[in-house]
Amino acid sequence: MGVVHFMGLGKAVGAVTCAVDYIEKALDLLKKQNPPEGVQQLFRGSGGISHYEVDKGKIEALVLFTSIEIIERKMIASPYLGKPKPGQVRDELLKILEKVWRRVDKDKGRVIYWCEVNIDDFRDCFDKAIKIFYRFSPPGKQGKEIWCNLTGGTNSIGFALLSAARFTALSTKNYLIAQRQEFNNSIIVPKSIRINPNYDNYFHILSFLKTNVDTANFYRILHILKSCDSLHTKELWSRLTSNGYFSNGNFDVFKRDYLLKLYGLGYTNYDSTKDLITITETGINFLKDFENLEEELALGEKIKNGKVDIVNESRNWSWFQEVDKF
Repeated sequence: MGVVHFMGLGKAVGAVTCAVDYIEKALDLLKKQNPPEGVQQLFRGSGGISHYEVDKGKIEALVLFTSIEIIERKMIASPYLGKPKPGQVRDELLKILEKVWRRVDKDKGRVIYWCEVNIDDFRDCFDKAIKIFYRFSPPGKQGKEIWCNLTGGTNSIGFALLSAARFTALSTKNYLIAQRQEFNNSIIVPKSIRINPNYDNYFHILSFLKTNVDTANFYRILHILKSCDSLHTKELWSRLTSNGYFSNGNFDVFKRDYLLKLYGLGYTNYDSTKDLITITETGINFLKDFENLEEELALGEKIKNGKVDIVNESRNWSWFQEVDKF
Protein backbone atom coordinates (compact mmCIF):
# COMPACT_ATOMS: atom_id res chain seq x y z
CA MET A 1 0.00 0.00 0.00
CA GLY A 2 2.62 2.55 1.05
CA VAL A 3 5.89 3.11 2.87
CA VAL A 4 6.86 1.98 6.38
CA HIS A 5 9.12 4.50 8.15
CA PHE A 6 11.53 3.35 10.88
CA MET A 7 12.38 6.13 13.37
CA GLY A 8 14.02 6.62 16.73
CA LEU A 9 12.06 8.56 19.33
CA GLY A 10 13.35 10.42 22.38
CA LYS A 11 11.85 13.30 24.34
CA ALA A 12 11.80 15.58 21.28
CA VAL A 13 8.63 14.58 19.41
CA GLY A 14 9.48 16.91 16.52
CA ALA A 15 12.09 14.47 15.23
CA VAL A 16 9.17 12.24 14.22
CA THR A 17 6.35 14.70 13.60
CA CYS A 18 8.43 17.06 11.44
CA ALA A 19 9.51 14.13 9.28
CA VAL A 20 5.90 12.97 8.84
CA ASP A 21 4.72 16.49 8.10
CA TYR A 22 7.52 16.94 5.55
CA ILE A 23 6.67 13.70 3.72
CA GLU A 24 2.98 14.63 3.59
CA LYS A 25 3.71 18.12 2.25
CA ALA A 26 6.10 16.66 -0.31
CA LEU A 27 3.33 14.29 -1.43
CA ASP A 28 1.00 17.27 -1.83
CA LEU A 29 3.56 18.90 -4.13
CA LEU A 30 3.99 15.68 -6.08
CA LYS A 31 0.33 15.84 -7.13
CA LYS A 32 0.75 19.31 -8.61
CA GLN A 33 2.14 20.24 -11.99
CA ASN A 34 5.91 20.64 -12.19
CA PRO A 35 6.82 19.60 -8.63
CA PRO A 36 10.33 20.54 -7.43
CA GLU A 37 13.15 18.31 -8.67
CA GLY A 38 13.95 17.13 -5.14
CA VAL A 39 10.36 15.97 -4.62
CA GLN A 40 10.42 14.02 -7.87
CA GLN A 41 13.71 12.38 -6.86
CA LEU A 42 12.40 11.50 -3.40
CA PHE A 43 9.45 9.50 -4.71
CA ARG A 44 10.96 8.25 -7.95
CA GLY A 45 10.58 4.46 -7.98
CA SER A 46 8.63 4.49 -4.72
CA GLY A 47 5.92 1.88 -4.42
CA GLY A 48 7.32 -0.64 -6.86
CA ILE A 49 5.37 -2.19 -9.71
CA SER A 50 2.53 -3.54 -7.56
CA HIS A 51 1.36 -0.27 -5.99
CA TYR A 52 -1.24 2.08 -7.36
CA GLU A 53 -0.02 5.52 -8.39
CA VAL A 54 -2.42 7.11 -5.90
CA ASP A 55 -0.53 5.43 -3.03
CA LYS A 56 2.93 6.31 -4.34
CA GLY A 57 5.06 7.28 -1.33
CA LYS A 58 2.16 7.33 1.12
CA ILE A 59 3.00 6.66 4.76
CA GLU A 60 1.45 3.33 5.68
CA ALA A 61 3.05 2.86 9.10
CA LEU A 62 5.62 4.17 11.56
CA VAL A 63 7.88 1.86 13.55
CA LEU A 64 9.20 3.79 16.54
CA PHE A 65 12.30 2.56 18.37
CA THR A 66 12.24 3.98 21.88
CA SER A 67 12.46 3.34 25.62
CA ILE A 68 9.99 1.49 27.83
CA GLU A 69 9.42 4.76 29.74
CA ILE A 70 8.09 6.46 26.63
CA ILE A 71 5.98 3.49 25.59
CA GLU A 72 4.42 3.24 29.06
CA ARG A 73 3.81 7.02 29.24
CA LYS A 74 6.33 7.65 32.04
CA MET A 75 8.37 10.38 30.33
CA ILE A 76 7.51 14.04 29.75
CA ALA A 77 8.21 15.48 26.31
CA SER A 78 10.66 18.30 25.72
CA PRO A 79 9.01 21.75 25.43
CA TYR A 80 8.10 22.72 21.89
CA LEU A 81 6.74 25.72 20.02
CA GLY A 82 3.42 26.75 21.54
CA LYS A 83 3.65 24.33 24.45
CA PRO A 84 6.25 25.15 27.12
CA LYS A 85 4.80 22.50 29.46
CA PRO A 86 3.92 19.42 27.38
CA GLY A 87 2.58 16.13 28.65
CA GLN A 88 3.83 12.59 28.13
CA VAL A 89 5.93 11.99 24.99
CA ARG A 90 3.57 9.38 23.60
CA ASP A 91 0.45 11.43 24.13
CA GLU A 92 2.00 14.56 22.61
CA LEU A 93 3.22 12.61 19.60
CA LEU A 94 -0.18 11.08 18.88
CA LYS A 95 -2.00 14.41 19.18
CA ILE A 96 0.36 16.10 16.74
CA LEU A 97 0.25 13.23 14.23
CA GLU A 98 -3.54 13.25 14.39
CA LYS A 99 -3.53 16.92 13.38
CA VAL A 100 -1.02 16.35 10.57
CA TRP A 101 -2.95 13.45 9.10
CA ARG A 102 -6.33 15.13 9.58
CA ARG A 103 -5.03 17.99 7.42
CA VAL A 104 -3.93 15.56 4.71
CA ASP A 105 -7.06 13.44 4.31
CA LYS A 106 -9.64 11.42 6.20
CA ASP A 107 -8.25 8.11 5.03
CA LYS A 108 -7.72 5.58 7.80
CA GLY A 109 -5.39 2.63 7.93
CA ARG A 110 -2.13 4.08 9.18
CA VAL A 111 -0.51 2.18 12.03
CA ILE A 112 2.13 3.00 14.65
CA TYR A 113 4.27 0.13 15.91
CA TRP A 114 6.27 0.55 19.11
CA CYS A 115 9.61 -1.21 19.52
CA GLU A 116 11.07 -1.21 23.03
CA VAL A 117 14.87 -1.07 23.06
CA ASN A 118 17.64 -0.43 25.54
CA ILE A 119 18.36 3.02 24.15
CA ASP A 120 22.07 2.97 25.10
CA ASP A 121 22.78 -0.61 24.00
CA PHE A 122 23.73 -0.70 20.32
CA ARG A 123 23.59 -4.49 20.18
CA ASP A 124 20.03 -4.63 21.52
CA CYS A 125 18.91 -1.89 19.10
CA PHE A 126 20.66 -3.56 16.17
CA ASP A 127 19.35 -7.09 16.83
CA LYS A 128 15.77 -5.86 17.13
CA ALA A 129 16.10 -3.61 14.07
CA ILE A 130 17.29 -6.58 11.99
CA LYS A 131 14.30 -8.67 13.05
CA ILE A 132 11.87 -5.86 12.30
CA PHE A 133 13.42 -5.27 8.87
CA TYR A 134 12.83 -8.95 8.14
CA ARG A 135 9.34 -8.78 9.64
CA PHE A 136 8.24 -6.10 7.17
CA SER A 137 10.28 -7.33 4.22
CA PRO A 138 10.98 -11.07 4.63
CA PRO A 139 13.86 -12.34 2.45
CA GLY A 140 12.59 -14.05 -0.68
CA LYS A 141 9.13 -12.46 -0.47
CA GLN A 142 7.41 -9.30 -1.65
CA GLY A 143 7.76 -7.07 1.38
CA LYS A 144 6.98 -3.52 2.36
CA GLU A 145 8.94 -0.50 1.18
CA ILE A 146 11.01 0.78 4.12
CA TRP A 147 12.53 4.22 4.73
CA CYS A 148 14.66 5.14 7.78
CA ASN A 149 14.60 8.49 9.57
CA LEU A 150 17.96 8.65 11.37
CA THR A 151 17.30 11.89 13.25
CA GLY A 152 15.49 11.00 16.49
CA GLY A 153 16.33 9.00 19.59
CA THR A 154 19.77 8.16 20.95
CA ASN A 155 22.98 7.67 18.99
CA SER A 156 22.71 3.92 19.57
CA ILE A 157 19.28 3.82 17.91
CA GLY A 158 20.34 5.92 14.93
CA PHE A 159 23.53 3.99 14.32
CA ALA A 160 21.70 0.65 14.76
CA LEU A 161 19.08 1.64 12.18
CA LEU A 162 21.75 2.70 9.71
CA SER A 163 23.79 -0.46 10.33
CA ALA A 164 20.74 -2.71 9.98
CA ALA A 165 19.71 -0.88 6.81
CA ARG A 166 23.16 -1.51 5.29
CA PHE A 167 23.29 -5.10 6.54
CA THR A 168 19.91 -6.12 5.13
CA ALA A 169 19.87 -3.74 2.13
CA LEU A 170 16.13 -3.39 2.78
CA SER A 171 15.86 0.37 3.31
CA THR A 172 15.03 2.27 0.13
CA LYS A 173 15.74 5.70 1.64
CA ASN A 174 17.76 6.78 4.68
CA TYR A 175 17.27 10.43 5.61
CA LEU A 176 17.94 13.14 8.18
CA ILE A 177 15.96 16.20 9.28
CA ALA A 178 17.84 19.44 10.02
CA GLN A 179 18.71 19.92 13.70
CA ARG A 180 19.81 23.54 13.65
CA GLN A 181 18.97 25.58 16.74
CA GLU A 182 16.21 27.59 15.07
CA PHE A 183 14.34 24.34 14.36
CA ASN A 184 14.78 22.73 17.79
CA ASN A 185 11.26 23.55 19.03
CA SER A 186 9.42 22.77 15.79
CA ILE A 187 6.79 20.03 15.62
CA ILE A 188 5.89 20.62 11.97
CA VAL A 189 8.01 21.84 9.07
CA PRO A 190 8.81 25.55 9.61
CA LYS A 191 7.02 27.90 7.22
CA SER A 192 10.37 29.24 6.03
CA ILE A 193 11.19 25.87 4.40
CA ARG A 194 10.30 25.50 0.73
CA ILE A 195 9.93 21.74 0.38
CA ASN A 196 12.61 20.39 -1.94
CA PRO A 197 14.51 17.35 -0.56
CA ASN A 198 18.31 17.62 -0.69
CA TYR A 199 18.03 21.22 -1.91
CA ASP A 200 16.19 22.98 0.93
CA ASN A 201 18.90 22.48 3.60
CA TYR A 202 16.29 20.75 5.77
CA PHE A 203 15.60 17.22 4.49
CA HIS A 204 18.69 15.24 3.50
CA ILE A 205 18.81 11.78 1.89
CA LEU A 206 21.96 9.75 2.58
CA SER A 207 23.22 8.25 -0.68
CA PHE A 208 25.77 5.80 0.75
CA LEU A 209 28.04 5.22 3.72
CA LYS A 210 31.51 6.60 3.03
CA THR A 211 34.31 4.43 4.43
CA ASN A 212 37.73 3.13 3.43
CA VAL A 213 37.71 0.38 6.05
CA ASP A 214 37.32 -3.07 4.48
CA THR A 215 35.59 -4.83 7.37
CA ALA A 216 35.27 -8.19 5.61
CA ASN A 217 39.00 -8.46 4.88
CA PHE A 218 39.86 -7.24 8.38
CA TYR A 219 37.81 -10.18 9.63
CA ARG A 220 39.62 -12.65 7.34
CA ILE A 221 43.06 -11.46 8.43
CA LEU A 222 42.22 -11.55 12.14
CA HIS A 223 40.48 -14.90 11.81
CA ILE A 224 43.72 -16.46 10.52
CA LEU A 225 45.82 -14.73 13.19
CA LYS A 226 43.49 -15.98 15.94
CA SER A 227 44.32 -19.59 15.05
CA CYS A 228 48.10 -18.99 15.40
CA ASP A 229 50.41 -17.77 18.12
CA SER A 230 52.02 -15.49 15.54
CA LEU A 231 52.69 -15.35 11.82
CA HIS A 232 55.32 -13.85 9.57
CA THR A 233 53.90 -11.23 7.24
CA LYS A 234 54.69 -13.27 4.13
CA GLU A 235 53.07 -16.39 5.61
CA LEU A 236 49.88 -14.45 6.41
CA TRP A 237 49.84 -13.08 2.86
CA SER A 238 50.34 -16.58 1.44
CA ARG A 239 47.45 -18.04 3.44
CA LEU A 240 45.09 -15.29 2.33
CA THR A 241 45.98 -15.48 -1.37
CA SER A 242 45.80 -19.28 -1.37
CA ASN A 243 42.17 -18.91 -0.24
CA GLY A 244 41.41 -16.56 -3.12
CA TYR A 245 41.68 -13.25 -1.24
CA PHE A 246 43.75 -10.26 -2.44
CA SER A 247 44.42 -12.05 -5.73
CA ASN A 248 44.27 -8.75 -7.64
CA GLY A 249 46.36 -6.79 -5.12
CA ASN A 250 50.02 -6.70 -4.25
CA PHE A 251 51.98 -7.30 -1.10
CA ASP A 252 52.99 -3.66 -0.52
CA VAL A 253 49.39 -2.45 -0.81
CA PHE A 254 48.31 -5.23 1.57
CA LYS A 255 50.80 -4.05 4.19
CA ARG A 256 49.91 -0.39 3.78
CA ASP A 257 46.09 -0.59 3.55
CA TYR A 258 45.45 -3.50 5.91
CA LEU A 259 48.27 -4.41 8.26
CA LEU A 260 49.09 -0.82 9.19
CA LYS A 261 45.40 -0.03 9.80
CA LEU A 262 44.92 -3.12 11.95
CA TYR A 263 47.99 -2.18 13.98
CA GLY A 264 46.80 1.42 14.29
CA LEU A 265 43.40 0.26 15.54
CA GLY A 266 45.10 -1.87 18.21
CA TYR A 267 43.82 -5.14 16.71
CA THR A 268 47.35 -6.53 16.17
CA ASN A 269 50.85 -6.31 17.55
CA TYR A 270 53.93 -6.34 15.34
CA ASP A 271 57.48 -7.41 16.26
CA SER A 272 59.64 -5.67 13.66
CA THR A 273 62.81 -7.50 14.71
CA LYS A 274 61.26 -10.87 13.84
CA ASP A 275 58.61 -9.67 11.37
CA LEU A 276 55.90 -11.39 13.42
CA ILE A 277 52.23 -10.39 13.72
CA THR A 278 49.94 -11.39 16.61
CA ILE A 279 46.32 -10.64 17.35
CA THR A 280 45.46 -8.57 20.45
CA GLU A 281 42.55 -8.89 22.86
CA THR A 282 40.92 -5.94 21.08
CA GLY A 283 41.21 -7.81 17.80
CA ILE A 284 39.62 -10.90 19.34
CA ASN A 285 36.71 -8.79 20.60
CA PHE A 286 36.26 -7.37 17.09
CA LEU A 287 36.01 -10.94 15.78
CA LYS A 288 33.38 -11.79 18.39
CA ASP A 289 31.25 -8.81 17.35
CA PHE A 290 31.59 -9.72 13.68
CA GLU A 291 30.83 -13.40 14.26
CA ASN A 292 27.60 -12.44 16.04
CA LEU A 293 26.33 -11.30 12.64
CA GLU A 294 26.18 -14.95 11.62
CA GLU A 295 22.98 -15.22 13.69
CA GLU A 296 21.35 -12.47 11.60
CA LEU A 297 22.57 -14.09 8.37
CA ALA A 298 21.19 -17.46 9.49
CA LEU A 299 17.82 -15.91 10.38
CA GLY A 300 17.56 -14.37 6.92
CA GLU A 301 18.27 -17.73 5.29
CA LYS A 302 15.69 -19.53 7.46
CA ILE A 303 13.04 -16.98 6.53
CA LYS A 304 13.96 -17.26 2.85
CA ASN A 305 13.75 -21.07 2.96
CA GLY A 306 10.40 -21.06 4.76
CA LYS A 307 11.77 -22.44 8.02
CA VAL A 308 10.75 -19.35 10.00
CA ASP A 309 7.49 -17.39 9.67
CA ILE A 310 8.80 -14.07 10.91
CA VAL A 311 5.42 -12.28 10.79
CA ASN A 312 3.78 -14.95 12.93
CA GLU A 313 6.80 -15.07 15.24
CA SER A 314 6.63 -11.30 15.77
CA ARG A 315 3.30 -11.72 17.53
CA ASN A 316 5.23 -13.23 20.44
CA TRP A 317 7.81 -10.44 20.73
CA SER A 318 7.11 -8.78 24.08
CA TRP A 319 9.12 -5.73 22.96
CA PHE A 320 7.12 -5.10 19.78
CA GLN A 321 3.50 -3.90 19.67
CA GLU A 322 1.02 -2.64 17.12
CA VAL A 323 -1.06 -0.25 19.17
CA ASP A 324 -2.02 3.08 17.68
CA LYS A 325 -4.03 3.38 14.48
CA PHE A 326 -5.09 6.40 12.44
